[in-house]
Amino acid sequence: MATSKEVKGASAPTVTIKTSKINVQSWYQKVTVTLTNSSDSAVDINHAQICFRASGHPDPWGNIGGTLKGNQPLTLHDEPQGNVDANTITINNSGALLLHPGKSGTLFFSFASTQVPLVMSDFSLKLVGMPEEQEEEDIEQPEEEIKPAPQPEPEKIPEPVSGEGITISASELNRTSWYQRVVFTIANHYSCAIDLNKLNIQFTASAHPDPYSPFAGSALGDQAPILASDGGWPVEKNSITLHNSAEKMLPTGRSATLECYLAATQTPLVFSDLQATLARDPGRQGKIVLSFPSLASELKPMVELLHADGKSQMLTGNWGESLSIDNLAAGQYRVRVLTLQNEVMQLAPVDEMIAVTLLSSADVQYCQVAYQPVVMFASAELMLACSPLTGGEVTAEIWSDDGKCVRTLPLTVGNAAKVETLISGQRYEIRLLSTVINNQIITTPAHAVSFVATTGEACHVSVGFQQTAVDTHGFVNVRATVLGLPEGVGPQRYRLRTRSGQGEFQYVVALQSDSFQQTLPFIVSPGQYSVEVADVSWQGGRWRCEALQPLRLLQATNAITLSFEKSIPLQVRGWPAYLAHGGVTVNAAETTTLYRDVPFSALFKYDGFDGGGDPIPAREMDLNGDGFLDANLLPVHKTVALTRQIEKEAKRAVMPVMVIYTANASGGSALSDLQDNQKLHNHFGNFITQCLTAQSYKDAEHPVPATFVLNPDFLGAIEQEPYGYTVVRQKNSVQVNAQLAAAVRELASLPGFNAPALPVFSDDLYGYVQAINYIVRHFAPDVAFGWQTNVWATGTADWLLRDNADPLAQGNQIADFIQELGVYTGHYIPDFIAFDKFERDCFSPDAIAHYAWNARCWLNYLEMVRQTAKRLSAPAMLWQIPGGHMPTIDEGTSKLTATHFASGGTFFMGDKRIGSNIAAITPDLLNSALNPATYGVSTVGQFLAKDQGYDWGQMQALNLPDYNVFSVLWGGGSTVSITTIHSNGEDGGWLADKMREYYAAPRYFY
Repeated sequence: MATSKEVKGASAPTVTIKTSKINVQSWYQKVTVTLTNSSDSAVDINHAQICFRASGHPDPWGNIGGTLKGNQPLTLHDEPQGNVDANTITINNSGALLLHPGKSGTLFFSFASTQVPLVMSDFSLKLVGMPEEQEEEDIEQPEEEIKPAPQPEPEKIPEPVSGEGITISASELNRTSWYQRVVFTIANHYSCAIDLNKLNIQFTASAHPDPYSPFAGSALGDQAPILASDGGWPVEKNSITLHNSAEKMLPTGRSATLECYLAATQTPLVFSDLQATLARDPGRQGKIVLSFPSLASELKPMVELLHADGKSQMLTGNWGESLSIDNLAAGQYRVRVLTLQNEVMQLAPVDEMIAVTLLSSADVQYCQVAYQPVVMFASAELMLACSPLTGGEVTAEIWSDDGKCVRTLPLTVGNAAKVETLISGQRYEIRLLSTVINNQIITTPAHAVSFVATTGEACHVSVGFQQTAVDTHGFVNVRATVLGLPEGVGPQRYRLRTRSGQGEFQYVVALQSDSFQQTLPFIVSPGQYSVEVADVSWQGGRWRCEALQPLRLLQATNAITLSFEKSIPLQVRGWPAYLAHGGVTVNAAETTTLYRDVPFSALFKYDGFDGGGDPIPAREMDLNGDGFLDANLLPVHKTVALTRQIEKEAKRAVMPVMVIYTANASGGSALSDLQDNQKLHNHFGNFITQCLTAQSYKDAEHPVPATFVLNPDFLGAIEQEPYGYTVVRQKNSVQVNAQLAAAVRELASLPGFNAPALPVFSDDLYGYVQAINYIVRHFAPDVAFGWQTNVWATGTADWLLRDNADPLAQGNQIADFIQELGVYTGHYIPDFIAFDKFERDCFSPDAIAHYAWNARCWLNYLEMVRQTAKRLSAPAMLWQIPGGHMPTIDEGTSKLTATHFASGGTFFMGDKRIGSNIAAITPDLLNSALNPATYGVSTVGQFLAKDQGYDWGQMQALNLPDYNVFSVLWGGGSTVSITTIHSNGEDGGWLADKMREYYAAPRYFY
């Protein structure tokens, strides 16, 4: 497939635009555009725009060049239009970029497909000054007489209409056809004309409208319809929205049609739930107008409109203004007025529910929303002190004067606990639930402690209690042995707790850390006990006691063993001794400026040029024709220079992280990279070149010059589809030794090359993995590296969404598979394991079908990461984590567009504006639709509610070392990062501000 087209500019020079042959089966390829000036005068190509529609877009960090590239970065813009993108490439030069008469120039770029077969339109060219299709002649107009502005007319209330509304039907469909024409017929049964502009058609099917085939019919507007899908597979919910530049009226009693083609995802075809919605429905002209009082508060009034059919919508108003809820049909509605709350105040409505009846389709009802007086909040700090019982835990209840328990919280003896959002000026009483600690019953004293907290004032409360010795008849003796802790570690405090018919028993005891048996200083109630003890940090290491089974203390004398295991060392060569954060770069010069005032620890960049390891390098990247990438052209040079310039200015170490493919499974099967000897040979040569180049940047200040993340999606794809890779598990299926030896011989002249005595590897997948590890260890011995795997490796990522998710089992399954391949065994073991999520912000159109995670999903993910890393004895990097966040009502889309809404930034970095109150999140996100078949609920708000009050204000990044995580690298080519690379959206500095907050007090490993 190639295109050719003539373009005429302002002074009618003719420029022909041609493209290279397009491989419609390729996920990633080089595209060359050739412009030829057929006119008699030079044409300025500066700021020219190349436009086309395709199922994909130019890769902003791919290989870009050619004689027409200009000396400034291209401006790349892609706008989703259904299943295709409308792409615009703008050429930028510091001055005129002339294409002389009869001459040709080229621009080449890397193109990333979002589906295959690839669909691509003709390319068009727009030159600066190109006239519009029609230009009106300038006609001198007489000066108009200045007249006073007319008085505004009162708003006209539309007359009620009659009729049965509109209906929509579809032509008969062939259930066995993979591709067929469908005709939608819209009939107007109203007593008046209807406007079809912005008509929305929805249906559920195992098919979708083909965006590349023509739409037709009398309902079609003069603008292209907008297609959308919920991303479900094989059955998806489709949407077609018609657009016209003006009203498009359909008279009463008439019908209109829309024709398109349906492309099936499976047969027999499923087609259901066909419906049409008018943007301005004559039968839905009713209004409910809510008036809010004038209040000085940062909180904004929120209401939920409940329809009779069970549907609901969240709406936000403003103080002192009216909120008009339009497009309502006749019927009964309920308006639920939400209680508003933040950390300092609460506003509760006088009437939480307001019933409204619209008597006709044009009825307007007015309602006043009233609120109770503002309630101000205060906080208090509670302390229960009793030295012999220090470390025990008591459950405390806080009761108000009106006899209500307003808070239940655990109190650890000897530790202060802060209680917030107490009503200022109100008296509270503290009551303790009966607890047995070290054979002492702890209860509320005869006169319970009470206190009053006041806004803006510190309130410290000493919690009173009474203790009574428990009857210890029948209790048993316990002797404990502590194993596994290094010599020199001091005593550790242990808490044993159980529940029996008599209630909970706790025993808190400090035990020496040597291996001698010790007798507990008290007898113990018989039962099964869990053990709680803090991790032990000692001389750069960390030890953890994990008692997988409860202790059975049922005999007269019981011997128990408390075993510690040394946790995975989280310190990776060249990285900080605390949890590190990093972002993505395209090696743009502006990166230095963007990161100048933002603390961070790493920048990652894809090495190579075609996004898949360059098994057949482009000629421009292999000037000597040896089949390998030229070392002096590799992106690592710019990435290292960039990070070191930032280091110089910020006085903070920054690690360059290069993402490298030696086998590409991100765009399909990687079998050809292993079985095609030419590709295998070239991959080995490219990788050796990349290793030598990275190693060359080692110096006294950078003993670890770079870090590698290897082969995204490779391990995950093999595990997900194991039968597809059975062939390369066989002996002599991958010519590892021959091709590696050939590549080594041909690269002997490279700077820094040290000829090795090559080991003998098995000629199969297992030997290939070991060979890759060997190449790093020999040719880049000071570079830290790790392989990457995926959350969907076990088959699908949907397991995280389920109520019965088992992250430990998932982690074990992933670890078992990686261990079977031998990736983390042998003589050349990697430094870490990398996990991604899905490189899109999770509530974006590309991710919402399966990756719209709530807090429980993220916690499942971290448990899976922890277990996999533990089994592999390798610390974990979280890579390409979506950095978008969940905006609040006040924020709206002022920082972040809806296409980059995500929970990842909020989960890891915290947002106290939300806390446990998800109603504080913008309704634009809460009302976003989800597929109930996947999520079990129909909106994002409902899915977040399944977290049951999770506190989004906490910064989970501070807990990541507990999950064996040493670093988080944020964002990607289309996903929000710490700062922008423009193709991945912007967040108004939200994540950068969170970096400043975190780096003020980072989480150290030990």
